[in-house]
Amino acid sequence: MVDLFFSVPVAAGLSGLALLAIAVLLRRNTSRRVVLALSLLLYGRYILWRLLYTLPTDDLPSLLVGGAVFLAELYGFFQFCFFTFQSWSPTDRRPAPITRYPTVDIMVTVVDEPLTLLRHTLLGCLAQAYPADKFRIHVLDDGHRADAQRLAAALGCGYLRRPDRPRHAKAGNLNHALRHTSGELVAVFDVDHVPARTFLTETVGFFDDPRVAIVQTPHHFYNPDIFQRNLRVGGQVMNEQALFFRALQAGRDAHNSAFFAGSGGLFRRKPLEEIGGFQTQTITEDIHTSMELHAKGYRSCYLNRVLSAGLMPETFEGYLKQRKRWAMGCIQVLLRDNPLTKRGLTLAQRLDYFGSIFYFFFGVPRLICLTAPLASLLFGIPPLKADPAPLTFHFLSFFLASAWVMRPASRGSRNPFWSDVYEIAMCFALSFVALKALVAPRKERPFEVTPKGQRILKSTVSELSLVWPHLIVLGLLAAGLVLGARRLYLGAGDAGLPVSLLWGGVNLLLLGIATFVASEQPQGRRAFRLQRDFAGELLVDGDGIPARVLNLSEDGAAVVLPQPVLTAASSISLLLISPRGAPMRLTGRVVRQRRLPDGTVQTGLQFVNLDEATRRALADKMFGDAADWENDYRVQPGVAGSLRSLVRALTAPWRSFAWERRRTLRMPAGARCRWRTPEQLLIGRLEDMSFTGVSARFASAPNGALAGSLLELHQMTLKVSPVAIVRRWGHTRVRFRVESIEQGADRWRVWHEARWRST
Repeated sequence: MVDLFFSVPVAAGLSGLALLAIAVLLRRNTSRRVVLALSLLLYGRYILWRLLYTLPTDDLPSLLVGGAVFLAELYGFFQFCFFTFQSWSPTDRRPAPITRYPTVDIMVTVVDEPLTLLRHTLLGCLAQAYPADKFRIHVLDDGHRADAQRLAAALGCGYLRRPDRPRHAKAGNLNHALRHTSGELVAVFDVDHVPARTFLTETVGFFDDPRVAIVQTPHHFYNPDIFQRNLRVGGQVMNEQALFFRALQAGRDAHNSAFFAGSGGLFRRKPLEEIGGFQTQTITEDIHTSMELHAKGYRSCYLNRVLSAGLMPETFEGYLKQRKRWAMGCIQVLLRDNPLTKRGLTLAQRLDYFGSIFYFFFGVPRLICLTAPLASLLFGIPPLKADPAPLTFHFLSFFLASAWVMRPASRGSRNPFWSDVYEIAMCFALSFVALKALVAPRKERPFEVTPKGQRILKSTVSELSLVWPHLIVLGLLAAGLVLGARRLYLGAGDAGLPVSLLWGGVNLLLLGIATFVASEQPQGRRAFRLQRDFAGELLVDGDGIPARVLNLSEDGAAVVLPQPVLTAASSISLLLISPRGAPMRLTGRVVRQRRLPDGTVQTGLQFVNLDEATRRALADKMFGDAADWENDYRVQPGVAGSLRSLVRALTAPWRSFAWERRRTLRMPAGARCRWRTPEQLLIGRLEDMSFTGVSARFASAPNGALAGSLLELHQMTLKVSPVAIVRRWGHTRVRFRVESIEQGADRWRVWHEARWRST
């Protein structure tokens, strides 16, 4: 009966029925638990089939290779079990009403990060819609910087720093602050996490329940992560951390095991002091402290609403540094305070905490699956014995099911197939970290601060130093595929060679994408632009142009206009109208314009001469409204879109990066002109023009002085300065900058508008 169950006809029938049922249920957007259960059953059937029928036992090398691959796949199955358990019944809390206003100490931790980040966060804390006499803000400075102290004093915030040599990193910094403050509640923010104005009003109400010790909110990031940025896939791919914060934490909340994530959380002081403050035994004080509170019988609440926004690491090096710290800390928790044996935790809490720790062991299984095809391609040792037909039905059915189920199970927060890219990018670094932690579990590890707000510098040597293991395996896979294809052509390969070729080819593509992540892309702006959708009006030479704000920072904005900006003025004004708050008038200058496919114009503005009051009001419009952050989660990726994003990521190195800096749009001209210099008159023809510059072609080259040149058009005279003169193919091409309009200013504007409409 077992053989019959795993036979090709039965496997094909069961796979087809299960996939059909999943497809129907997904189309109806119902029964997500049934879909999860079906996917888990297909995965379990595949693992059992692999164990019973596909392990190579012909010789010891085959058994060792095949056994290692099976154990790696078994690890993936357990990971899917934990995922299913944590995403089975997510909560959907609403803010609890506030019946009283307890005092709150808002603590912002800082070491050596840029003060601009600290300033934004402090302004967000100061703007809380909470009684002003009920909260106080403290800068917890482990960097001992005088300028950070001055900034805190200028904004009316407290400033605390440890007098001794700082120990236990962030946990020690917070514990020092606990001894010097007295608020009933404690809110913690990293230096780069800016709270919305409603953060306290939407979270404090949960503490009416005396058993609640933690309230946590999601982490949202207003800059692209390294995958979105370096692979240039942008909004096609969800942020890598979105799955944990939008789906898994909500699922853990149903088991009372949602944990503090290092920032964007609130604590009740009394339970925190009862366990001795933030835990210092490991370098992941957030999950360890949460586990201690849960073991004491306290509750946590997860409000799945974005109420703060922060920064992802801007470089691949910073990203790896952060993930290595997380992995090291979680493995320390397992070895020093195992959740499976810790007294006071419920069974569900034990599974959730162990599942979070278990995840960080993925490095070694991922490496095994990545290199497994090489055993067959290079050495003729098959990692498994299976005919293509049963392998297709057993593997492909669960693979498709797990891809389809990702959308409802993750609440649209994870693109199918992209988990492979994330894990391959990290697997070498995290394998080494896991080995270090297991070899010396009691050794005290340094806390490495994740760099934030850093300037991205292109360094090929540094990039290669981070991915040299990837490049070695990439070369081996490429060589193995060539040799394997040759053996297949000659008919000299083993029966599993076609499977190894396909497996190796897929690994090669995924490994290539993961390697491209290390190639840092140039940074064109000094500050990150926040995606916003505000109405506005551009005031140009006394006239108003309707504008729609696309993105915004303290330095500038991008707006969409129905027509180009045609002005010689050095500055213009933007009247900014957001859904909340009074309109703002900002002075700026145009730094670029480009025509969009629908005929509108995207215009880049750089703000100038903003006073302190305006900057504070602008920061509130950028960060203050929590509803704006939720817009990033409205689009939910599917299988087809995720495949397209993988193809786009593969082409990242061959797509040029262009930063358009043209202030005004160039349009074709084709009109006769005369260039009058102090010494001669040249007859020519305009090739293209903008409001502040033109290009023209002349039959001969100019000579003598060119200062004070005039360009004469029909009923228009422009004072110009040549900026480039090129002699080629018997004619001279000259680019001019328009200094002023000596005659026919109105006609110059009308002519441009007419040209704009006709192109």
